[in-house]
Amino acid sequence: MTTILAPGMRLLAVVLWVAAVALVPIALLSGGTPWLAPVPSVFIAFVAWAVLWRPRFELTPEHLRIVDVRRTSTYAWRRVTEVRTKYGIEIVSSEGVRRTWLATRNTARLSAVVDGGPGGADHLDVEATAERIRAFVPAPPAQDGPPPATVTAAPITHRAHGWTVLAMIVLGVVATMTAAQF
Repeated sequence: MTTILAPGMRLLAVVLWVAAVALVPIALLSGGTPWLAPVPSVFIAFVAWAVLWRPRFELTPEHLRIVDVRRTSTYAWRRVTEVRTKYGIEIVSSEGVRRTWLATRNTARLSAVVDGGPGGADHLDVEATAERIRAFVPAPPAQDGPPPATVTAAPITHRAHGWTVLAMIVLGVVATMTAAQF
């Protein structure tokens, strides 16, 4: 399996986690209610994980998995028809165009990590990443005559990250109310 991620986004997530940890003693030393101090930090840490750390592409011989902020989508390779790079990475399938959170612009810097592969991560630009993904996309089958009598399913599945979005909203409201108490 090859995992493609954005090291810049992950570095920013680590910086935010450090800031979130530093906020707790600062809030505790400033007086106020001690049990309210970690709430904004938890919000910052959770958003850093959901928005900056978690997004990635997973390439396996069977499928392409896109993990974004709001959902995880898994595409059987036969359903992927094109990979575009005009505005970052866009996956075109029989469902239409899917713009991805990981590379929203064509100048994004990405890294590819191959499980069991030698060395560390390969540093890629958007075009090189698209080429890696295109290497898995099969050529369209030639069809001479009528369609086959039986068809093997090539699923596309979407799993919404509803709990993540709900948690960000709830933590955001609670963190805002808590910050108002300080």
